[in-house]
Formats: sequence, structure tokens, C-alpha cells
Amino acid sequence: METAKEWKDYLDRVVQKTKEKAKNAGPIKPVAPEDGIDCATCSNTGMICITEPDGHSYMEPCPDCYERRQVVRRLKASGVSALDYEKFTIKSFDGNRSEESRVIKRIAQNYLRNHIQGGPGFGIFGSSGVGKTHICIAICQVLTRTYKEPHYYFSYRSEMPGLIKTLRSFSENYEDALYRWKTCPNMYIDDLFKCAGRIEHAIESSQKRDRLVSIDSDDLRIMYDILNARYLNHLTTLFSSEYSLSDISMIDGALGSRIYEMISPYRIAVFGKNQRQRKK
Repeated sequence: METAKEWKDYLDRVVQKTKEKAKNAGPIKPVAPEDGIDCATCSNTGMICITEPDGHSYMEPCPDCYERRQVVRRLKASGVSALDYEKFTIKSFDGNRSEESRVIKRIAQNYLRNHIQGGPGFGIFGSSGVGKTHICIAICQVLTRTYKEPHYYFSYRSEMPGLIKTLRSFSENYEDALYRWKTCPNMYIDDLFKCAGRIEHAIESSQKRDRLVSIDSDDLRIMYDILNARYLNHLTTLFSSEYSLSDISMIDGALGSRIYEMISPYRIAVFGKNQRQRKK
């Protein structure tokens, strides 16, 4: 049996050989940024080495790029281009194309100026083409890059089928599947209730729009389970949806009222061909 001294001597030899190899290997070449994020801090590995005063070393996520890389991985699973995602910034949002766009951008900038960790979320509801996804992603980018807070992108259309399948299997994995979404900070739900229920064409102030009149029970249960947990734990949540918050509240008052409180006072609604906007 090896003595403690023999074991220590063996480890010392291994460490010495490793140091000699590293010394003769030359400078470390950065890893090619497969996700399109180039970071000099960690040489594109996503991790950095921290050495304590006592000589103890350990690895931890890179503060400059790790969370952005996590977002890219989730985007890839959702079928969203990471390069397009990176382009969605506050600066690139055209606030001059209409009065509604100016209001949207102004409210987003005000939200970011007053942001506090664990504070209220942000929600924009309305017709396609008004920049709902763009402005919400832009906000998320600032939260991560400026405030150093992670954000999690939840594509409703790509994430829900898997969660519904898990729910219907009566598996214990259901709670495990929801855990990340129940507990993560700064979650953005894109296209809430897209293709999740029955709609009808409604006429409001001479403007046509789709009105949500029912939500599939599985979609409703999953969203309630996620959002109720986030509501109770005061976790920041952002929403974009083609349907109004009023329509959602008419179908399920408990869910609608929670969303209302979670994003108050940053609620925007834009409907109609003329992008008529009102701040509720």
C-alpha cells in the first residue's frame, strides 16, 4: 500500500510534467467561436480559471460571454438564428417608422433605466410586424450585457410541444421539465399562446384583428404552473403575444391578472393596420 508521502510525490511529479508540457506548448490558441461569440477573456471557451491567494484554482463561467453562449444554445434548439438574435438591439429598433414605434422604444428605454434585479417585467401585445420580438430581445440583451444578469428565451411554439408531451405522459419528469422555467431569472416568453387555442376575427374601432376565444387545457395548465411560480417568487418575466391581455384574462382571469401584475407598469398594446397603440 502506498504511503501518504509516496502518493504526494507521485502527484508532484504529475504536476511538474504538466507544467513542463504547458511551457513547451507555446501560447494558447483561441478556440474558434462556433456560436459566433468571440471573447478574448476566456479564449472562446466560456470558462475562466480563478486562483485563490492560497494557490487553490477552480473554473467558473466567463463573466463576459457565458450567459450569451447559453442563450445561443437555447436559440439553436428553437430554430432561431443566433446572428439575427444578436442584431435585435435597442439601437437597431427603428423608432421613427411610426408614432407607435417611438412609444415602444421610449417605454423600453425607460424600463431599462429603471431596471432592478427581480423587478417588474415587460409585455407587448398586438399585431405582427410592430417589433414585439425585436424590442423584447433587445431588452434581454441589455440585461445580460450591461447588468450581467442571465436571460432565458422561451419560444412558445418550439418549447410547448415537448412540455405537453411530458405532461400527458404522467411522468415525474414533468416537474423537472418545468423547474428551469419556474426558477430562472429574466425569462422571455415569445409568442405567448401562439397556435394554442381557437381564435375568431373581431372588429374593434374599425380595425380587424384576431381575438383569442379559447386556450387548450394543456397549454393553459403548463403556463399557469410556470407563471404562478414566477409570480409568487417575484421573478422578472417578459412577454410578447399577438393576443391582447384582455382576451387572455377573459379566458382565465387568474392567469391574466398575474401577467398584468408581473409586467405593471410596462404594458403595451398595439393592434390594427394603422398600428394604433394604447398603453393600458
